[in-house]
Amino acid sequence: MIRIVLKPGREVSIRRRHPWLFSGAVATREGDGSDGLVEVVSVAGERLATGAYSPESQIIARLWSFGGEEPPGSTVFAERFAAARRLRAEVLPAGTTGFRAIHSEGDRCPGVTLDIYGSAAVLDLGTEGVEKWEGPITQAVLDTWSVERLLVRRTGGSRDRAPSRGRPADRAAALPPPPARASEAEEPVRASFLEGGLRFFAELSAGQKTGFFLDQRDNRLRTRSLAKGRRVLNLFSYSGAFSIAALAGGAVRAVDVDASESALALAREQRGANGLPAAADDFIRADVFEDLRRRVAAGESWDFVVCDPPAFAKKRADVDRAARGYKDINRLAMRLVAPGGILLTCSCSGAIDATLFQQIVFAAELE
Repeated sequence: MIRIVLKPGREVSIRRRHPWLFSGAVATREGDGSDGLVEVVSVAGERLATGAYSPESQIIARLWSFGGEEPPGSTVFAERFAAARRLRAEVLPAGTTGFRAIHSEGDRCPGVTLDIYGSAAVLDLGTEGVEKWEGPITQAVLDTWSVERLLVRRTGGSRDRAPSRGRPADRAAALPPPPARASEAEEPVRASFLEGGLRFFAELSAGQKTGFFLDQRDNRLRTRSLAKGRRVLNLFSYSGAFSIAALAGGAVRAVDVDASESALALAREQRGANGLPAAADDFIRADVFEDLRRRVAAGESWDFVVCDPPAFAKKRADVDRAARGYKDINRLAMRLVAPGGILLTCSCSGAIDATLFQQIVFAAELE
């Protein structure tokens, strides 16, 4: 275990139990940190916290325990995961077997996320430090949740380390459960799960995020409640989840537009699994910007337009360019919305906050 001594006056955030320690607060380090565990102490020698050590990251430690609390390890993993499971049992909507089971800092497990898809799960070890704890973490997952397959993604090392030492992002490796449950050779590429009684498929090995956009569940529910009798155009549709929600809510038609043929094929399959209409011309493979301009030029009109593009800004330097892209795409999408219609527009760019995105959308409306 490595021991970090803070600079004078830099312990305030830790005393408030903030889970991140930035490298600029560090005065000295002692130890090699090869076990991924770090102890943080004040300049006076007071033990303040313990957590996961990422020496090449600006966030040098993600803090799990404070003061005299037990350091992260098998016992702490079991307790935190059990608490996360109890919370999900209380808040998950009926008919839902796909959900985020561990939400990093939100469940006092910094650097660890776990998504459940029915009988399968994807564990993301998101910092170099927690990668060192893969064994006990995966065992705690298998002990806490009844999953038949667990896929482990080790994204922390590539994110935290310097580029010359990094590894490819999204490198994934299949971790087979104990032999009594299954074998690695049978590891599924896809997992089936329910959301609000609707059936979806998560592409565990090659899909976006951990296989599905679980974070849009509430927006899909809202879409389902508003779609009755409407014609829906779903832009950047990926696997068509918004369209499935709309059709389940009584939409008269839903058209998916995406650049990925494999995503559209999955969209067709998911509609079939739910007994929903899937006409050939409801799935359009195209560059969405080009498709939008063509539809605007043709004078098309839709009752409900969903615009959920990929991240245009992955870092601060991209914000200005991304803002122009979001403004353009929303300006075009708005021109397709019929009087009295609905536009659901989204951004998954973390560098663009809600206030800025609202300003972009408002500016697009004025043109």
